[in-house]
Amino acid sequence: MNWKNVILCIIAAGMTLSAAAQDLKPVKDKATKKYGYQNKSTKSWVIDPVYDNAKRFIDGFAIVEIDGREGLIDTQGDLILNTEYDNIGKFDKNGLCELMIKDGRTKWYGVADQTGAILLPVDSRDVIINKKGLYILANRAVDLKGFGPTTLWGIYDIRGRELFAPQFVDLPSYSNGTFNAKSADTGLEGLVDMNGDVLLPFEYLSIDYYSNGYYALTPDFTRIRYANGFRKEEEERLPGAVIPYDTMGDPVRAAAWHNAGIGYRMHRNNVKRVDLSERRSVCSDLRFDWGRNRFLRLEPFEDPERHEGAMEDPVSGKYYTVKAILYEPDGTPYQVVSEWGRLEGVCSAGVIYRAEEGDTWILLDERNSLDVPSYSLYLSGMETFGHETVYQGLGLRASDVDRLADPHNYASRLKEICDGDNIGLESYKPRTTDLFSVRQARELMRSAVFRYPYSMGEVVSCTVQRRSEEVEVTLYEQLVCRFNDDLGYPPYHMSGDEQIYWGPHNARTVRLSLEESGGDCMVDDIRQTGNKYRLVLSLYEEDGSWLRTLAVIPYVDYAHDGVLVFEQANIAILVPDVNRTHRDHYGRNGYRRDERGMVQGVVKIPGKEKLPHTLSALNEGARGFSDNHFSGRRQWND
Repeated sequence: MNWKNVILCIIAAGMTLSAAAQDLKPVKDKATKKYGYQNKSTKSWVIDPVYDNAKRFIDGFAIVEIDGREGLIDTQGDLILNTEYDNIGKFDKNGLCELMIKDGRTKWYGVADQTGAILLPVDSRDVIINKKGLYILANRAVDLKGFGPTTLWGIYDIRGRELFAPQFVDLPSYSNGTFNAKSADTGLEGLVDMNGDVLLPFEYLSIDYYSNGYYALTPDFTRIRYANGFRKEEEERLPGAVIPYDTMGDPVRAAAWHNAGIGYRMHRNNVKRVDLSERRSVCSDLRFDWGRNRFLRLEPFEDPERHEGAMEDPVSGKYYTVKAILYEPDGTPYQVVSEWGRLEGVCSAGVIYRAEEGDTWILLDERNSLDVPSYSLYLSGMETFGHETVYQGLGLRASDVDRLADPHNYASRLKEICDGDNIGLESYKPRTTDLFSVRQARELMRSAVFRYPYSMGEVVSCTVQRRSEEVEVTLYEQLVCRFNDDLGYPPYHMSGDEQIYWGPHNARTVRLSLEESGGDCMVDDIRQTGNKYRLVLSLYEEDGSWLRTLAVIPYVDYAHDGVLVFEQANIAILVPDVNRTHRDHYGRNGYRRDERGMVQGVVKIPGKEKLPHTLSALNEGARGFSDNHFSGRRQWND
């Protein structure tokens, strides 16, 4: 018999079952109060009334119920599936259905076919049956080494054969014959196929298909392009990327990141030697080879030798110490400067660390501290850490570590660390525009507001409140920018706030410029071109080289007497009043500068009307930014 005849026989059998099913009707027997099935025409019992409930036949099968549990019968009354399920789904066109059993408030799922064969037992928290009959995905309970009991996704063929055991923390996505899946072991994505082969290892933040192959993004933000056949064609490290803090598969290290000074990038102006015996201590430089923009991290490591101050994990029995490691600007390890040590505690100025040689260091909370060789600092409000357990010694709670025993939480933590160490990555990409547009923009950037670089304390974060007769702009010491990175090829999104670092000597500067754009931006009504422009705030190195874009803003919201306010970005630009002496730290409009030149207070702007979205309005509003305010200061050299 050829395949054509087989298909015709199956169709004929299905039509026969369908016809037979159409003649059967669920009926409740008055005497027994049970349900059975009668022939619609003869009213005679074809299937005896033995069920507590019964539904009509669909495609030759009917759901029946006994003692609150569902089963499945055919038109002969034979049980295809026993009455032991809380729900039986409809058969799809491939002859598969979902099974569900409740255990308290928890629902467990499985898969069966029309013969009654159980393809996947009812032990999954969820199942996905591909509509085209290509595969089944199941979120099944497993005991994962290093994590314990959990539920993970596995991949199965249409007959229930296991292609990949449950090991994926997210639902795998299918495209072009491959699955993009995220491993519970690494928290990273890989690529597998229907043959059970791993095509790309689980080492990537993101993988995406393109016409001639795949793009992949590594945790250190290197973009790799693979041709069809998975041959590596191109590799490119994204500018400004930093190799993120490595958790090394250790939940203690993962939980400690950005807690009590662990994992923060500290520069030479943020780490100083102090003497805890003196309340007012002299802070002095640490004699490291800081190079150019190297940074220091404190990190917990296992300590089998149990050095002084080693801390025990009461769960695993492992001991930990805190190393100090010097890194290159891109996150490459350069030198271990303290093989072991411990956190002594915190004070009002920052975190105290005891290094292996007995030196005591302070990790200053203020990342923009002045870079001077030595100065005095009050060590007030000291709170010491205990060291009986790793939780006390790192300022953790046991729950902080316990939650990372769940691979889903651990994978999320890995992404949080990668993102947190590289927020604003897209801002390191040079802005591209055609030369004609640049020339036109420069013609419009003649006013003083564009011609001078702004220093730390002159570009700050702010919030705006509108009062009855004025606008109050509250100023903050730090400059915190909001970044939204939408990387392409492969697509990857991260967003968050970042405090801007003004460099080891606080000598980086910010410049304001124009960029031609569209949408709701400022219209050129000066040269009457009708072109639209937006404002770009860019950070520059001490030597004047461009470093990164801080913000792109469609227009200025308020401008008054030497203050520009960008409400959408929560940023204000301030110009110092050079007519006052250096001993008088008060600026105009009531805000105040401290001894470092940082601002605090509130600026009050008369009226409530925002500036029109025109370049002339910007220039008019910025009249307070006259050349007199910048007398004696370096002009920007275009």
